[in-house]
Amino acid sequence: MPDGKIPLQAEVYLDGEKVEARVFLHVKGYKRARVTHIDVEGDKIKGLLRPRHSVYPLVEWKGNEVTFPINEHKIRMIIPEITLNFNGNLYVGGKGKGIFLGFHRNEIRQLEEIAKQKGVEPIGRGSKA
Repeated sequence: MPDGKIPLQAEVYLDGEKVEARVFLHVKGYKRARVTHIDVEGDKIKGLLRPRHSVYPLVEWKGNEVTFPINEHKIRMIIPEITLNFNGNLYVGGKGKGIFLGFHRNEIRQLEEIAKQKGVEPIGRGSKA
């Protein structure tokens, strides 16, 4: 039985410097996830936003690369397994080990398709599991 947190190969940059971070596709219904989202966890990422605090920055996601500001910092991630194309606002929340990215419905569908290809079905109301 999968735990619903799919590790992703990713490069994470904070203010232009590559940092150690773990990136996961966290699928709805697993480990308290109410919606499918992306977790970014690491010592340099932890503390950018306090747990239970959030921002809604303008995000530029082109192919497998995304950039966005958090307060006075800039995050850039390259995630080869996730290809999205949009410019707009994205929910970024703080959590104990780092941050998470919350998406709009259309992008959630795309992320859940990637999860299904990796053998993880979303669980919960509105899912087809």
